[in-house]
Amino acid sequence: MIPQHPDEVDADWLTARLQPVAPGVRVAGVEVLRAADATNFNATLRIRHDSDRLPETVFLKIPPIDAERRRRLDWASMGERETRFYRDLAPLLPMRVPSAFLAELDDSTGEFLLLLEHVDGDRSALADTAVGLAPELVERALGEFAVLHARYEHRAVRDAETPWLRPSGRTSDYGARLLRAGIESGSPLSAEFVAVAEAYIADRSRLQDAWELGPTTVLHGDAHIGNVFVDTTEASGRVGFFDWGLMTLGSPLRDVSYFLTMTLDPAQRAAHERELIDAYLAARREVGAAAIDPSDAWRWHRLQSAYTVVASCQAIDVPADASAGRRSFAAAFVARATRAVEDLDPLGALAGVR
Repeated sequence: MIPQHPDEVDADWLTARLQPVAPGVRVAGVEVLRAADATNFNATLRIRHDSDRLPETVFLKIPPIDAERRRRLDWASMGERETRFYRDLAPLLPMRVPSAFLAELDDSTGEFLLLLEHVDGDRSALADTAVGLAPELVERALGEFAVLHARYEHRAVRDAETPWLRPSGRTSDYGARLLRAGIESGSPLSAEFVAVAEAYIADRSRLQDAWELGPTTVLHGDAHIGNVFVDTTEASGRVGFFDWGLMTLGSPLRDVSYFLTMTLDPAQRAAHERELIDAYLAARREVGAAAIDPSDAWRWHRLQSAYTVVASCQAIDVPADASAGRRSFAAAFVARATRAVEDLDPLGALAGVR
């Protein structure tokens, strides 16, 4: 049985399950340092053990504990995708991702458990969500995206390595409903932001069709500033990626555009995005990916910028009892999306799509 409550992840269970990773390990105790029951239940654990193959602090992720939250959220699909990523794909890819000590999945129920590297510690640090990443870090990360995208643009490779991965569903109106509620909440939103939201609410299939322009590949799907970290063991720095629960199939420009708009400071993005897209295209050529014309890449980037509005649907009207950190993150998230659609005019680009 896969534990579905943190209390079940005790010393005896860990001692038994961690043997393949750290043979002979004995876990003497487990302490929960921080915990949150959100899309999934996440906890930072301190484990007392006698192995030099394991860190002292690890990150636990299991399905949400709250019954209503489990009912409402797509935790099963997200948990399956993320667990399969760490178990099956991460060892094949050169990208920097958290080390996985345990990645367990029940195919019949969708229940899962991940025990991962704690990425805000001695070897790495979470990105500053208010400041954003430096352009040189973004460029190096785009080079790693190019490798991911190139590998899975081959249908045979996708069929062999990711037969369980499907494009994101089009049937849910979740984003549209939250955008409508956000607009009607009276939250201060720019005219450009609202226009994109209204266009999505009125006919989301038109934007979804435009977002699929380009070759099909495997995507991280949610590479914003809150889902990246910086490896501090490398002198020049390296961006790492976590939260792979929204992995999907789609256009490589979805990852590229979303990463640019939602990790860079807006002014830095506006100043460097063309050269960064060119750097990504050059990296694709180096690894033998399908050629993308620079003019197409720029047009697709403009179209993809509209997705930042949809991705902001949970950040527009933050609950009054939310923490200061969550409010700050939400404000920065919406600000990045707002500036992106103001600068890139995705609806203008959409007018040219037939």
